[in-house]
Amino acid sequence: MERSVKLIEGKTEIEIAYFGGCWSTNIGNAFIDLGSIQSLKVAAPNSRIHFVSELPKWLFGIQSRSTKDRLFIRFARRLPKWMREIPSRRTKDRIIRKVSENVKYCFDLMSAIKVDYAVVSGEVLCEEFIRLFGPTFSKLKEDKVKIIINGGGGENYSNEEITEFRKFLERINPYAFISRDEQSFKNYQDLAEHSLNGIDCGFFINDCFTPAKLKLPEYVILNFDHHPEPELNIHDRLIIRTHHSCWGGVSKDYLGKNNTLISNLPHDYLNLYANTEAVYSDRVHACVATLSFGHPCKIYTETPRASLLDKICATTIRDKLTHPNTKKIEKEKEKQLKFLSNILAS
Repeated sequence: MERSVKLIEGKTEIEIAYFGGCWSTNIGNAFIDLGSIQSLKVAAPNSRIHFVSELPKWLFGIQSRSTKDRLFIRFARRLPKWMREIPSRRTKDRIIRKVSENVKYCFDLMSAIKVDYAVVSGEVLCEEFIRLFGPTFSKLKEDKVKIIINGGGGENYSNEEITEFRKFLERINPYAFISRDEQSFKNYQDLAEHSLNGIDCGFFINDCFTPAKLKLPEYVILNFDHHPEPELNIHDRLIIRTHHSCWGGVSKDYLGKNNTLISNLPHDYLNLYANTEAVYSDRVHACVATLSFGHPCKIYTETPRASLLDKICATTIRDKLTHPNTKKIEKEKEKQLKFLSNILAS
C-alpha cells in the first residue's frame, strides 16, 4: 500500500536494532514484530534493521523459576485488578533474585550490536520486561543508543506496574514513546523526549503480508487458548480452530478437534485470518490481525490489554461480532508513520 508520509531524504544510512521474538510462546508476538518492522521500513527506507531475539534472556529467566513460582505467576495474572495490587511481595522478590542470578549467564547480543536506535514493541511496559531486559536497555542508554518504544502497552495495568515502569523509564530516558492504547499514553507520555498516542503495531501486518488464495468454502475461525469455546450458531460454515502457542508442548484438548492449526510460523495463521468470514477469539492479536485485513471478530477476554482495540473504534467487539473501521485504522497508521519518520530523521 502506498503511503503519503514524507520519507527521510538525503540522510546517511541509519542502523536500527529491533528487539522482539518469542513467537513460539505466542504467535501474536510475530504479528507485532513484523508490523513494527514494516512501519520502520516505511518511515526510514534508508535504514538497516537488525532483528535480535528476546528469547535467550526469557529462556534463561524461566529456567530459574520453580514449579511453585510458575504457578504463582500464572495465578496472579488471572486475579481481579484490585487483588493484583497486593501480591505476595516476598514471593515476587524471590523470583526477581532468581531471575537476576540466572540471566547474567546469557550472552546479551542486543547490547553488543553497534546501532543508532533500539526499538521494542508490544507488551513491554511491565515488571517482567524490567527483570529480564532492564540491564540491556540500561547499557544501551549508557552507549547513547536512542531507545524507541513503538506501540507499547502493559501487562496488567496495576498501580504497582505503572509505578515500577515509570521508575524504569526515568532511568533509561527513551528517545521516543508510542503507546498502543490510551491508558499507556496517559501513564508514560511525559517520560520520553517525543511521545505519540499511537496504535498496536500488529495493525501494520496487512502492509507486509500478501495472503494466499485458499481453496476452501466460507469458514470462520475459533481461537481459544484460555477459555472454553462459546456456543455459536455457525453450523452452516466450515470451522477452523487455531491456537497461538506451541511452547512446552501442546494441550491434548487442542488436538482432538477437526481442522485445528498449531504452527510456529505467523504466515500460516495470517493466511487463515486474512481469508476468513469471521474470528471468535480470546486472543487479542488474533483479533488485531483479522481486523487489519478487514474482517470482523469478537473477543472473549477481560484482559486490560484488549483496550488497544478501543483505539481503532472497535468498542463493541466484546459484545458482538464487529467489523473494523478501516478508515480509522489507516488514519492512525499514517499518523504513526509520520511521527516515526520525523523522529528518525532528526
